Amino acid sequence: MRRRLARLAVTLLPAGVCHRYGDELLELLVRSPRPLADALDVLHLAAREHVEVLMRRPLRILSIAALAVSLVVFGYTMNDLTSGLAELPQHWWSSSAGVAVIASGTAVLVTRPRLHGTRARTR
Repeated sequence: MRRRLARLAVTLLPAGVCHRYGDELLELLVRSPRPLADALDVLHLAAREHVEVLMRRPLRILSIAALAVSLVVFGYTMNDLTSGLAELPQHWWSSSAGVAVIASGTAVLVTRPRLHGTRARTR
């Protein structure tokens, strides 16, 4: 029973993770002092990984579109300011356009594709 539950939990992980870590994780789950709790943790991880894979691309596209729109709106609001950036605090719409650029730019960075299998260089 313990091995079957562990194998089920490992096979539900995304293919790349299962291929790379499957044997080691299976062995750890079989030898675990709390097999049910650990198998449930791996099942939870598998569900999260699958949802993340499904959501990453649509969120990336949405964040890039939001960045493009917010940059255009920010450009128009900056054009309306007579004294440049110094006037930003007095105009809430200009400030909100700047915040939208920062927020959508952050979203673009957060949703960027991960580079699996690459390591940081050490000198």
